[in-house]
Amino acid sequence: MSNNEFNKDVRELLIRTKTLASRKILSAPVVAAPEGTDPTTFTANTEDQDIVCFVDIRDILESFLKELPDDVVHKAKMLKRMQVLEEKGVAFATRPLSSLPAIGSDGTFYQVKASAMSVMELVYDALLYPRETKAMHGGKSSVKIVHRIALFDSKSRITHILSQSDIARFLFEHKAELGALAGMTAAQLGWSGRPVVSVTPDTCAMVALSLMADKAIAGLGVVSQTGALIGNFSYSDLRTMCADHFSTMALPVAEFLALEHGTEYSGARASKNDEEESMPAPRGAGGFPGNRLLRRRSSVGYKVGQELVLATPDDTFYQILQKLVQNHLHRLYIVDEATKPVGVVTLTDILRVVTDQSK
Repeated sequence: MSNNEFNKDVRELLIRTKTLASRKILSAPVVAAPEGTDPTTFTANTEDQDIVCFVDIRDILESFLKELPDDVVHKAKMLKRMQVLEEKGVAFATRPLSSLPAIGSDGTFYQVKASAMSVMELVYDALLYPRETKAMHGGKSSVKIVHRIALFDSKSRITHILSQSDIARFLFEHKAELGALAGMTAAQLGWSGRPVVSVTPDTCAMVALSLMADKAIAGLGVVSQTGALIGNFSYSDLRTMCADHFSTMALPVAEFLALEHGTEYSGARASKNDEEESMPAPRGAGGFPGNRLLRRRSSVGYKVGQELVLATPDDTFYQILQKLVQNHLHRLYIVDEATKPVGVVTLTDILRVVTDQSK
């Protein structure tokens, strides 16, 4: 994206975010044209450009959260939430992206010569432990983990974008270099038996989003009253959000997920037989896609239209890596025999273990 995109309003940027989503891209860098350059002819490989930030749906929604009164997010009834979300959303959609308080949350920029740094050094210095991740939060900088890097040359031209997913794929394709780590289990690595941030199906989607922002995580589990995993709520589920549909975030999280996946939440009504399970799903409300088939009962996640890929404490590092890479996932829940989440593995966890092993 160029700086003329950076100055467009939120409504137009959400359209661009949907375009990124269609290509399975969560975030894109923004660069500014040199002063006096015609923005209509400016391209991202122009010499001597200024690097601004990364932008994604997480930035937009976390900024929107800051616009909402706390009592509306956490205490109001659903209809009241919908009314406020719709009213606030209309005004918020006209704001330029450059005015938002949370921008650049999930990417950074790094000037590097490929021949001068190993892959693991780049992962350690730029992804896992960046000295300073420059984010536009009132002009302040923050230090945190990021999921993608834009590499640029001496003239500030972006040459490559490297993500955690790219590194995970590289590791998957070079199993022999993992050594003994490949055979270590999730339990041995300490990935099981640790708390998993989760919500119940009736939790408001906006409350779930607020919890993610507070915990600085990109996703959380949705669990039944007995604690069994029934879904995953993440920023990936929000990346097709339109400005006109902010009010849908007042829905319970299970209903929100079901609509996003083109079905209806089946948790409140038990299906009578297999025939009902295979009936076409009703059209999704609020602009979400519809006409998909309900998932089979045997699939964890079917109640919200998802088909979750899971792991057990006995799965090895390489088995988990394989599931993440082949299914294009950013996180994988570890569950027990009752499908209760007992851990979660993210791409960040994968990279941390590998860099620690390589020291």
